[in-house]
Amino acid sequence: MNIHKLISIILIIATVVLLTSYNYERYLKSFSQSPSKEWSRDIKIGSRDFNRSTSIFSNNNKIYAILPKMNKIELIDISTPNKILIKDMDINGIDESNVKEINYCNGRLYIVKNNTLMSVGIDGSNLVNYGINADGFKIVDDKLITFNNSEINIYKISNDKLMLEGSISQIKNTREIDAEKINKRLYIALLTGINYDRSIYLLTYDGRQWGNLKPVYNISVSSFSDIDNLRIAYDGGIYLFYNSVSKNNLNLKYIYFKDAKLQNVFLKDAMINVDGIGNADDVGDFDILESDTNVYVVSSAGIELTNFGTTPIKSTEIIYSKWKNGKIESSKLATRTGTWAGMPKICSTKYGNFLTWIESDGFGKYDVYASSTTYVYKNVLNRVRPVDKQYALSTLIQKSAASLLIGLILVLALSLPAYVLFVIIMLFEPKRLKNDSIFSFYIGTIVYMIMKYFFYPPHPVKMSLNAVFGPYSLIVMPFIFTLISLGFVKIYYGKGKFNSNFGAFSFMIIIDAILTNLFYAPFFT
Repeated sequence: MNIHKLISIILIIATVVLLTSYNYERYLKSFSQSPSKEWSRDIKIGSRDFNRSTSIFSNNNKIYAILPKMNKIELIDISTPNKILIKDMDINGIDESNVKEINYCNGRLYIVKNNTLMSVGIDGSNLVNYGINADGFKIVDDKLITFNNSEINIYKISNDKLMLEGSISQIKNTREIDAEKINKRLYIALLTGINYDRSIYLLTYDGRQWGNLKPVYNISVSSFSDIDNLRIAYDGGIYLFYNSVSKNNLNLKYIYFKDAKLQNVFLKDAMINVDGIGNADDVGDFDILESDTNVYVVSSAGIELTNFGTTPIKSTEIIYSKWKNGKIESSKLATRTGTWAGMPKICSTKYGNFLTWIESDGFGKYDVYASSTTYVYKNVLNRVRPVDKQYALSTLIQKSAASLLIGLILVLALSLPAYVLFVIIMLFEPKRLKNDSIFSFYIGTIVYMIMKYFFYPPHPVKMSLNAVFGPYSLIVMPFIFTLISLGFVKIYYGKGKFNSNFGAFSFMIIIDAILTNLFYAPFFT
């Protein structure tokens, strides 16, 4: 083998390596990307048997997730993602199925087990059964509000004791409550329901008397629809959020008003547009976080995501939305699972926000994940993981193999007009274009390049490139690869004309097919 052929082959191999390496890096970047600039990637912190949210709380600069298990509660320290610590609190008779609600206040966990309120210190000591019949509860500062089918009670928390401060029994059939302290007054949002009638209330309590005992809004449901997850929030105006659930879809609806008399109340749909991605739909379960001037909502919603080289795929992600004055100001992805993420819970600390959610693990099991906006989470988790490299490599191999096989057939089809020209020249041997003339080779190459310019890449690949920026979207790239292949052929033969234009042209289109299809491999479906 002479030096010209050796150099040509080395250059061809080097170009193939460069193209595959370039695509591999793009795959790796896509598979290892974080959901958004605000949020870190995820980390698995536990598992559970029920499709329920996982509460989190802050205590002494530590962040804990709460997981009820058989005869115990797992307190999972998720403060730093590279050191997840689990502490078991033994509580006889408790398990995930009979814990309806669990939350934290002043060093104690408050639990509704089988409609009975109890509490325990986070060190597992001093278990107290209050004997209070409760379907659920909410904690606001040092107030604990319980509800059942017939009454709502307000207790003051004092260490491990509860002292009744207020009660109301005029409103029946309460299904859910939420509470907020606004301008030193307690606002309690209620969802009541019997048969197909639902009513939303916003009770007020000033420490002595109750107000707003009439419904804010009445809603009719059916056998195939209902509403749940009523939540209250405040940013200078009052929000009442809830989920509308039907057989076909999910919606996040809300009422917003600044008039304390609750006049001019209108129901709206939350229209979430994720920055840089598009509209979300099927907005399901959610949680709320408040700051001094804004309300933040983390919600489970359907969104179309596109990874490098793939068509958009619908997945259910957790979306972090910033609200002000009854409107969404911005929305970001908080997860990027590509599958399903639900039941979010959010907690705020001075270092940043923490989020938990669940993902399906199959066979009725769920994995619990966490992420954060804190520096320590981003620094540890926003890195390339071994599994990212595996995904990138396997995808590269599959896509490259498919594109080389399909692409070679397409390139051969585009070269047919040039081959017809060579056959005609071979048969008739025109004076200036006879078979051994270099001009016939150039003419055949120009015919091939024209065909390639108009018909390559194939239409499905072009459609995939509509949302892609950079060299992949340039229509001159197929043309450039033909010129590169022509250069390699010239180097290989090392002289002005070829012994066989037919053979040189075939060698050129094979090189061109390899290079062009390796380059566009990520977009072959």
